Amino acid sequence: MGKEEGRRLRAVFPVGVWAADVESRYAASSRARSVAEEARRNFERDGVPGRELQACEAEGPEGTQLADCLKVYLPLGPSDPRQRPFGMVFIDVGRNEPALVLLAYGVRHPPEEAHAESLYWRAHRRLHP
Repeated sequence: MGKEEGRRLRAVFPVGVWAADVESRYAASSRARSVAEEARRNFERDGVPGRELQACEAEGPEGTQLADCLKVYLPLGPSDPRQRPFGMVFIDVGRNEPALVLLAYGVRHPPEEAHAESLYWRAHRRLHP
């Protein structure tokens, strides 16, 4: 991230993405939903902390292609980011100033027995329909 580490970047949460990845997937009382809602409130109010953003792999081990995308592991806090179960993937659409648009939210790496699609696959499908 370089110079962005100390900055907070503006984030946008498209209605359709939010509805598909949060409202229709997780019960209102679920931890996944409360983590998403808290992150959204904080990111809309204060921006996404640049130090929390990481570049996605251009070609992921699952076959995803997320070049130019950024991810944040959730919930934010003092824990090791790799131990955080949820995440958001953004694409930067800013020209002169960074502007992050949410591509996907969800469980970073669901257990195989869950037969669930990862957050990275949902982001990939939105970028490469």
